[in-house]
Amino acid sequence: MLFKALSFLLVISSVFAEVPSEARLNTDRALLDLMMQPRGDAAVDAYCWGRYTPVMKEIIDVFEAESKQCQTDYDLSNAAIIANYTGLRENVTAIAKDSCESLQRCDGLQTQLEAFNCFGTTGRDQAQKLTSMSGTSFSAAISLEEEISRIISVQKLCSEKALARYSNDNSQALKELTECLNGNISES
Repeated sequence: MLFKALSFLLVISSVFAEVPSEARLNTDRALLDLMMQPRGDAAVDAYCWGRYTPVMKEIIDVFEAESKQCQTDYDLSNAAIIANYTGLRENVTAIAKDSCESLQRCDGLQTQLEAFNCFGTTGRDQAQKLTSMSGTSFSAAISLEEEISRIISVQKLCSEKALARYSNDNSQALKELTECLNGNISES
């Protein structure tokens, strides 16, 4: 029975790869404690482990699915946010490049008088465009940061709910398994 139980622990431990380490360690310890306790009836042990192994596996599967869904929702939201700002970023980049190219063209003029006049006029015009572009960029940065912060909060809340559900369900299953192993076999 101990060999069978240790094999079960190895299977459960490998499945726990996605469970945060503290929760996994607490569950591993609880299962190991249960397995190491001497039991009187091998048939009861076999029945209880057979009954609660699938229950614990389902709890793990639900937790992994919920955690994966939290990450998927975050990834989709993040991609949507990036897509919403792509056009604006391309526009800002185009303005910056156009301003630089306009000023660089002044350097290619033949005489110093033409070059200085070009730099003066073009610099003033481009400074206005760059000032406007700068304001737009700062505004976009603030909005983007707020949107990213919001989806991070949603993901964190989602993950915490999944972990709380896992912890509660797992604690209940361990309690019922312990009761079963102690001979308190319920039909629920």
